[in-house]
Amino acid sequence: MSDSPVDKAVSFLKFDDAPPFGGGTMPVDKEKTFVLLAHIFSFIIWLWKRKESPAVDAHGKEATNFVITYILCVSIPASILISILPVIGTILSILLSLLGLVVLALVIFAGIKAQEGKLLRYPINLRLIK
Repeated sequence: MSDSPVDKAVSFLKFDDAPPFGGGTMPVDKEKTFVLLAHIFSFIIWLWKRKESPAVDAHGKEATNFVITYILCVSIPASILISILPVIGTILSILLSLLGLVVLALVIFAGIKAQEGKLLRYPINLRLIK
């Protein structure tokens, strides 16, 4: 039996088991919602709900580290290059936009998997928040 196209496309991603739902003071249904939101609004949700749920804490840390990595390693260097080299600025802007779409898809996929109890270990992630 062959894998689905989605499984093949994301085979390079690493998933860990997240802390189980129901380990904190938050009801499980709300916890599943907040682990999804922790990937979309990482820093806000993580700061707000991390003490109420180990699962939200784990997902929020991973997602917040990913946002920090993206800003430090992609957005800032690309902005500097675009301002220094305006000739290739258009091409770099298009590539940055495409990368942004890939990142958005990855974040949504991570949020969906989070509701299933899986923690996506984002590729190329500086884990600054432990």
